[in-house]
Amino acid sequence: MEQNKTRFYLIRHGETDWNKGGRYQGCTNIQLNDAGREQARLLGERFKFLPLDVVYVSPLDRAVATAAPLAAAHGLTPIQDAHFREINFGEWEGHTIAELKEKYGKVYIDFFENPFDHPVPGEGSFQNAMDRALEGFEALAERHKGQNVAIVSHGGLLRVMLVGLLGMGDEFYRKTWMTNTSVTMVDVMEDGRKLLMTLNDKAHLEMAELFEKGEEK
Repeated sequence: MEQNKTRFYLIRHGETDWNKGGRYQGCTNIQLNDAGREQARLLGERFKFLPLDVVYVSPLDRAVATAAPLAAAHGLTPIQDAHFREINFGEWEGHTIAELKEKYGKVYIDFFENPFDHPVPGEGSFQNAMDRALEGFEALAERHKGQNVAIVSHGGLLRVMLVGLLGMGDEFYRKTWMTNTSVTMVDVMEDGRKLLMTLNDKAHLEMAELFEKGEEK
C-alpha cells in the first residue's frame, strides 16, 4: 500500500540582472528583471494545474515577487520565512567569479572548488546555511503532513538544503543546477524517507519557448 506523503515544491526565484551578469546576489535585495517577471507569470500558470495548500517564501524581494503568481493561482497568501533566504556571501556579493578570483585569489578558489570545506564571508560556512534550511524544512514537514507545500527560495540555498535532505555527499552540490523558476519536487513519506521526484523541472519555460517558436514559423 502506498504511503501518504507530504509533497514539497522547491522553487528558485525568477531571473534578475545580477543573475544575467553572473554576480553573486546572496542577501542583497535585487529585484526581478522583465524576464524574471515573465518566468514568474508562467510559473503561476503552471501551478493552476497542480495541488497546493501553502506557500512559503524567502523574505528577499526577488523570491516574494516569484511566489505571488503561483500563490494567487490558489488564492493563497505567501508566508515569509527567513530559514529560506539565500546564503549570505557578505563582501563577495555583487562580484562575478572572475572578479572574486582576481581579488581574493586562493581564498576564493579553494571555496569555489570545495565550498563545504572552506569558509564564506557573511554566513560563515555552507554548513550554517544547511542547518538553518533543514531546520525550516523539518518544521514545515511536521506542520503540513499530507499536504502540498511550495518553498520559493534561491538556487544556492536550495541546493545546499538538498544535500542535507537526501544525505548526499558534499560533491552533490557542484553536480546539480536549478534554473530560474525551476521546480524540484521532494516527497516526504510517512516513515520519514525523503524521495527526490524531479530536479530542475522547467517545463513551463520550455513549453512557452516552443509555442513562441511555433508562432514565428
